[in-house]
Amino acid sequence: MAIISLSKVSFDYDANNNLLDDISVVFNDTDIVAIVGDNGSGKSTLLKLISGEILPSSGTITRNATIAYLHQLNSHNGVSGGQRQLVELSRVFDTHADILLLDEPTNNLDANARSVFFEKLFRYHGGAIVVSHDRDLLRRVSKIIELRNGRLSVYGGNYDFYISIRDGLRESIETKYIDTQKRIARLNRTMLVAQSTRQHHDAKQRKDISNSAAGSKMAANALRGKSQETESKRRNLIKRKISEQIELQKSLSSELRTEQIKIPLPNKSFYPRELVRIENMGFAYGDKKIFENFDLNIFGTERILLSGDNGSGKSTLLKLISGEMLPTSGTVKTFGKITYLNQDLSVLDTKKTIVDNITEFAGVLQHDAHAIAANFGFRGDAGRKRVSMLSGGELLRATLAVVFCSKNQPDLLLLDEPTNNLDITSTEILENVLNQYSGAIVLVSHDVEFVSNLNMKKHLKL
Repeated sequence: MAIISLSKVSFDYDANNNLLDDISVVFNDTDIVAIVGDNGSGKSTLLKLISGEILPSSGTITRNATIAYLHQLNSHNGVSGGQRQLVELSRVFDTHADILLLDEPTNNLDANARSVFFEKLFRYHGGAIVVSHDRDLLRRVSKIIELRNGRLSVYGGNYDFYISIRDGLRESIETKYIDTQKRIARLNRTMLVAQSTRQHHDAKQRKDISNSAAGSKMAANALRGKSQETESKRRNLIKRKISEQIELQKSLSSELRTEQIKIPLPNKSFYPRELVRIENMGFAYGDKKIFENFDLNIFGTERILLSGDNGSGKSTLLKLISGEMLPTSGTVKTFGKITYLNQDLSVLDTKKTIVDNITEFAGVLQHDAHAIAANFGFRGDAGRKRVSMLSGGELLRATLAVVFCSKNQPDLLLLDEPTNNLDITSTEILENVLNQYSGAIVLVSHDVEFVSNLNMKKHLKL
């Protein structure tokens, strides 16, 4: 059996950034294993270590297997991205390596290409290590490994098994977190009672001492001093216990799931009538015709899934509706407020902070912008982070804050593969927010579960 084994492997980019910490795990040529984790947790780095592309800071990696590696493609062009992904996947499968390393292999693949990929992967003669946030793919694998806070946790089952165990562990953590709150409150009450008792006792002792004879006063003062010393030790013990509980609370808090975001209710009625009217539209890239005599009407609060093979014009149609591109013939008329979110979420000014972006887009005061940022998970100084420094999940939340915090929420959202660069946690946040939103949506997505969870009412195939 061909295997790859990691023993006590650690990796850090610098002394202050220990990304992977003392990892030990074995991969073989009989399993298809998925690695999951938040963006920035080190999933792609782990694949690079396994492949030998980079070296660990410490520990050993043994490779008794041939390896073929598919890197994550970062193209944001749906046509070239999908076609290039297919070419790269074919190249990897054709190597007949013992173990395949696949980094986000389903990104940019249309429904037909996904079907072909799944068939090839699960009929492949060897093993595979797959980094993915694609829940449809994760439900088909035999084992899931979660990378979190530099450590690996192995779950011997598919995504549903992983979620059931993860949620059970999270409930346990939440219970422990609540217990720490109760203990801290109880210890604080004990401290207050002890202080009140001490004050009452001191007052009584002072009165007794003042009424005592000289010799008795000396003995009473000595006894009082000893009593105060004992009480001081007791207070310090309680303080130490409180500090221990606070530290435990911080540790448990870092393990808890990102809280769900509640978007503010709009103070307007969404545009109830026609939002988009496309008549006899034509569009071509040079000699390649994408649309010819194309008609489409979109009305308020409609939810439309836009599907089609790579190259059929899905992203192009969103750009034409948004006004980013102009038709070569015919007309595109829009009504109401329309917001277009492309794959790289390039709505915000990357040179400015989150709060400054909210202030500018929503037209609110800085104080209100800080409150809005906090509602989307950016509390305190976090709202002052520059957009260029945000992780993928943070960029999503900041973009959602800007789009939905405005008193004038968009009547129509155009979404182009919004989950392509998101981890599972961020995808769940996006689902939650979009299901609260009451306006119209036109969505391009190959994420089967994401589409299902949004309950798209209308399907337009190009």
